[in-house]
Amino acid sequence: MAIGRESTAQKQPGRKGKSLRGQIVSERRRRVRITLAMFAIVLVIIGLNLIFDEAGFIKYINLKKEEKVIEQNIARIEKEITALKEEIIEIKTDPFHIEKQAREDLGLAKPDEYVFLYGK
Repeated sequence: MAIGRESTAQKQPGRKGKSLRGQIVSERRRRVRITLAMFAIVLVIIGLNLIFDEAGFIKYINLKKEEKVIEQNIARIEKEITALKEEIIEIKTDPFHIEKQAREDLGLAKPDEYVFLYGK
């Protein structure tokens, strides 16, 4: 046996019955487990943030629903605008419609007509 070298069969102080190779293997396994556990924890935290954060997936779904409702309201209002524009054109150009509005809203009559007003 050479001076300064210890036999691999000798046991390290503080370790119970494990060879140096066994210690290295168990240390590597422990480090891998710790690394995997930390990686899993980080993934869980990131996943929870993606789902429940202010800009998360649930907020995204709610905003999409709200967007659909707003788009439906816009379509309804655009139809109303189109109908009102058509009515304005009709009021300005159709003499029958002008006369009807004058009779109903203003209570006007032709010179040879009588207007009967009933209480509402």
